Amino acid sequence: VCSSDLSEFVTNPIFYTDNKKIMITKSNTLIEAGFDLTVAEHDLMTLAINKLHKQETGGKEVFITAQEFAAANRVNEVYAYRALKDAAKVLGERKLKFTLYLDKNIQAEQEADKLTVIKPNHNNFTILRAEYNWLQGVSYQDQQGFIILDFSDPLSFLIENTSKAYTRYDFIKTVEFTGSSSKRLYELISKWKDIGKIPAMSVEEWKELFGVTDKYPKVAEFRRRVLDPAIDQINQQGDFELTLVTQRTGRSISHFELLIKNHRKTSEPSKTVGQPTKLLSALQADKFAKKLANDTNFGSNFARMGESAMDFTNRLVEELQRDEGKVANYMPYLTKLGFK
Repeated sequence: VCSSDLSEFVTNPIFYTDNKKIMITKSNTLIEAGFDLTVAEHDLMTLAINKLHKQETGGKEVFITAQEFAAANRVNEVYAYRALKDAAKVLGERKLKFTLYLDKNIQAEQEADKLTVIKPNHNNFTILRAEYNWLQGVSYQDQQGFIILDFSDPLSFLIENTSKAYTRYDFIKTVEFTGSSSKRLYELISKWKDIGKIPAMSVEEWKELFGVTDKYPKVAEFRRRVLDPAIDQINQQGDFELTLVTQRTGRSISHFELLIKNHRKTSEPSKTVGQPTKLLSALQADKFAKKLANDTNFGSNFARMGESAMDFTNRLVEELQRDEGKVANYMPYLTKLGFK
């Protein structure tokens, strides 16, 4: 980004503030795409895609500040700075898989002009299963705390065509989810909520949605590690009540269908009776996450199977700053380790 472009970015007004609602408009193709992002990466890409779509600049670059990221996610700016910086290091290598349609009835000299995000209502088309990078460039400014994302051409195409088929939902409703699979599932539910179910998909299709096609060879493990925790978190939140229905081919589970009961909350959730639980600051989270991760008794209860010590610590840092329920669960151990 040249200096003149950079000055234009920096002087742009803040797009996301600490509002009660942040309505996301996302292409259905992206809602159903397959990818594996961390929680922070998923939040960043969602906010960036939505911002570019609603600004209607027609470009491919979008600018997100730590201040915007912090306001949207209800976190402090120290965490937001670190999240943006970490994302800048790896997002360039992240990929997504999605479906496009080549409509052969469209008269155009260039094949690209025949591409559509909506399945044609005739049979003269070709299905394209594509895998692309999210970005073709990313830069992070450390001192001022902002990130500039330069979207790849295929992703820009999806954003430009958002209005043809899209899903809208309130980003704030997803802030408390502690897993990216919960956020992905909430988006998919928002797409299908009026139908009352997510139609049956094969186990492999579900795994591709969550970006874990090369993991969890046993269906029971995939369900226990990915699908059930996401369903549980969404059910606990209360907007939807989800029921998982299994379908079998012979003795083996081959498909999952998800029934959706939509009962949006009309009142604020009840407060926990007793001493209020508060989130930790970034410095506290860094300090006590390391202590918790090195506590054998704590690890035996809360570490996940196959999770490295570093991944465990990083997860704890995030949870201690974002999830009051987790902080409450961890409080006996935190108190023992000197937290006041």
